[in-house]
Amino acid sequence: MITTLAQLGTALFWILYGSFFEWYWHCCWMHRPRFPREAFHRHTLVHHTRYKGDESFYFQETGHPDHVLLKPYALPAILAAHLPVAWLVDRFLVHHTLWIALGTMLLYFFTYEYVHWNIHVPRGHFIERLRWFQFLRAHHKLHHRYHRWNFCVLLPLADLIMGTLLTEAMLARRTVRKAAAKLEEAKPTSVKRRRRRTSALAQDSMMAALPRQGRRLSLRARRERFLLQNRWLLRWAFFSEQRKARGRAKEPYSLADLKDLLTLHRQREDR
Repeated sequence: MITTLAQLGTALFWILYGSFFEWYWHCCWMHRPRFPREAFHRHTLVHHTRYKGDESFYFQETGHPDHVLLKPYALPAILAAHLPVAWLVDRFLVHHTLWIALGTMLLYFFTYEYVHWNIHVPRGHFIERLRWFQFLRAHHKLHHRYHRWNFCVLLPLADLIMGTLLTEAMLARRTVRKAAAKLEEAKPTSVKRRRRRTSALAQDSMMAALPRQGRRLSLRARRERFLLQNRWLLRWAFFSEQRKARGRAKEPYSLADLKDLLTLHRQREDR
């Protein structure tokens, strides 16, 4: 039972590691002119030039498409780099896992090649009807449009964790934000001032209703509510302010003084 769990854990580890290895090699070697430069030349200068993020993303010609699969020496190089690590783990840490690691590496590599081939060369295979494959195709097409995003082809887990994940929904939200920013810049200055004044009045009204729950407050309002709920922190802040202004203050502090201090800080931030 323990051996079976160890083998399943080993297979899961190498699958997750394959996502990060794919991300690292794709991001730091295929898109940067490092040694060996052939990886950068074949991928960025040839593959991305031939298969762009438009209609040319798909291979529409007859014949055998080139520059889609990796070189034949890619698999031996990957195995040569990782099998010693798998052997050391099998020898000293978790026994009976070497062949599981080898099989997982081979399965990940051939699945990667098969998926990448069908993404660029649609031939009506059964895998193209799967929702996961359609997501991977859209995911990879965005990579061909924006080269610094979506480096993973088979498992976008590393993209999600490393902050390079881009989807159509995220792209649409970004476009809407840019359009809204342009409209805001195009408005007259008087309208902007009136909007800022209205926003300030709204913040003051929210401050007046601090004890009431169920409202989404601004960052400043949440900070002031926190200070009001923790009066010892307010007293310390007021004491520090008075100490900077005229030395050590010894008079007692009231809640009204503390609110006045918050108003003073807010006026300074508005300036």
